Amino acid sequence: MPRYCLFGDTVNTASRMESTGLPYRIHVNRSTVQTLLSLDEGYTVDIRGQTELKGKGKEETYWLVGKAGFPRPLPTPLNIKPGDPWQDLINQEIKVAFAKARQGMARPRSSGQAFAGP
Repeated sequence: MPRYCLFGDTVNTASRMESTGLPYRIHVNRSTVQTLLSLDEGYTVDIRGQTELKGKGKEETYWLVGKAGFPRPLPTPLNIKPGDPWQDLINQEIKVAFAKARQGMARPRSSGQAFAGP
């Protein structure tokens, strides 16, 4: 049984944003964009457009797509269109990643080498 029960506009908005988002994308609203840009840390956003958020109506939403100087490559979002079976695409990617990880773990290592992981 959870010790805390969170509810209210913030939690509801976060839930709606998650349910209308897409894989490999960070879905944010206007106030988050304003906060990120005010930090002047090099965050990059793209306009997603008007998104219907249940219980809130239409709202302009955005994708957080990067940060200047971030050293690691970000996953490339899938080219998904409305109605596409994206869950199947994600499941396939996960299966491929697990297969690669299993192959890496099955390779013999010389003594003294520690497994560093992916």
